Amino acid sequence: MGDGADEVEEDEVPSQEITKGGAWKLYCSRLLTAWGDRLWAFGLGLLLYKIHPEDLSLIAAYGLANSAVSIIFGASIGNWIDSSKRLRAAKTFLIIQNFSVAVDCSLLAAYFHWREEAVEYFGSWITILVSVVSIVIALVSTLASAGSKIVVEKDWIVVIAGGDDDKLASMNSIFRTIDLVCLTVSPVLAGALFTYTNYVIAAIAIGAWNVFSVFVEYFLLVSIYKQFGGLAKKIVPQTGTPDASGGIRDKITGSYQGWVYYFSHKVRFAGLGLACLYMTVLGFDNITWAYSIMQCVSESVLGILVAVSALVGIVGSLAFPPLRKLLGAERTGMVGMGALVMSLSLCVVSVWLPGSPFDLWLVEHNDMTEVIEDGSGIIEEAEGIPEDSCSSRTVDITSVSVLLTGIILARFGLWVADLSVTQIMQENVEERKRGVIGGVQNSLNSGLDLLKFGLVLIMPNQHMFGILIVLSFSFICLGATSLTTYACKEGKVDCCRRSKSDYSQANTTEPQEVPV
Repeated sequence: MGDGADEVEEDEVPSQEITKGGAWKLYCSRLLTAWGDRLWAFGLGLLLYKIHPEDLSLIAAYGLANSAVSIIFGASIGNWIDSSKRLRAAKTFLIIQNFSVAVDCSLLAAYFHWREEAVEYFGSWITILVSVVSIVIALVSTLASAGSKIVVEKDWIVVIAGGDDDKLASMNSIFRTIDLVCLTVSPVLAGALFTYTNYVIAAIAIGAWNVFSVFVEYFLLVSIYKQFGGLAKKIVPQTGTPDASGGIRDKITGSYQGWVYYFSHKVRFAGLGLACLYMTVLGFDNITWAYSIMQCVSESVLGILVAVSALVGIVGSLAFPPLRKLLGAERTGMVGMGALVMSLSLCVVSVWLPGSPFDLWLVEHNDMTEVIEDGSGIIEEAEGIPEDSCSSRTVDITSVSVLLTGIILARFGLWVADLSVTQIMQENVEERKRGVIGGVQNSLNSGLDLLKFGLVLIMPNQHMFGILIVLSFSFICLGATSLTTYACKEGKVDCCRRSKSDYSQANTTEPQEVPV
């Protein structure tokens, strides 16, 4: 950066810079990133399934590996971010993420195009090799994506807000709205691409988009960095210090210290509250979709409900700024958690409503009784409902209707709570530790997500889904309790008025020395 940029202090970034010139660049960059992430997430699942269409084992393996690497490397990525200049970190993650996706798409497109010839010439092991290599490359992309989000969403926008926590709340809300819009639209367009072309063309199209967008995003990042001089004001460890360099042992030690620092920080209860929300089957993901289809909900209806849930989430993200301005981030988070718990109470009730397949006795004895009485019983249990069951019998959809209603309504409270915790961490984490705190938070989120996958693998039968619902609701309540604990410790529950946070005075200027 030039000398002129260095003269701009973080807490003196003019608001007109954001409204007149910087906002569109920042939001366009976020739009491109979110669109690419959602497009790749949807496409990767279909591409992996196409490799091994016999069952969902390959997709499940990727999900478990994805959570595992996020847990292992989350803190290390955060430490590296804290020891690197802002623009260098942002450019590095952007290039690694986009080009790894492009390489993975090229590999998969080539495999699908020459699949028969490759299997005939090399043997069936080529399919295993392609599966492993594609998953490894996808994991690299996932880590780079996580690092990019930490850099921009946990650090850059805090600096760009320039000490104005109302502006910060508005930017957080717009970021989340952009992400939810991409979540709604990208699967529709990607699904049409896969349906009306073929997997080779679809893979090439996704890869080409990432190659194109990397240049646009690179330009936007550099332009934003030059426009907001405060981004250049960052104290990083000098080369040769333990924080800036070292071998594997130093990196492992740094990762451990990051976890220790996180659990000694005052925001830990807020972060743990957010992490608990990841241990749930009560979200519109592959698990919920599969269970709903077992209960005779059609794919077209599911698609409509996913769009409706995204719209409810958008309402929650747009409601966050005025709620935070009225109540403060902590109490707004408690409101979000309360709305989340009340909405998901419907899901718990649905376990015992007419049409629910929940049956503990069947769970305990199906392996011993049904297989003996009917040799095909285990197949029916594995598949949930026979293929013609929904059309050949009268289906009571009371239970699944209440379940999906609760999940949809919960999107409002979920995003209000999510944005509240995000802003709490932005306002209260010291500048030089934003990376490691964000990295450990991602690891915690992935850890609870991994626990969810493990429980589903242990209890895969639809008659066990009621147990998963109750466990999920328990973790949601635990998350609400954790966030409330943080608010109580900060003295926000008993206050009649919102006290201004010390974020603009303490956390965006000179970092505090905190022993690790």
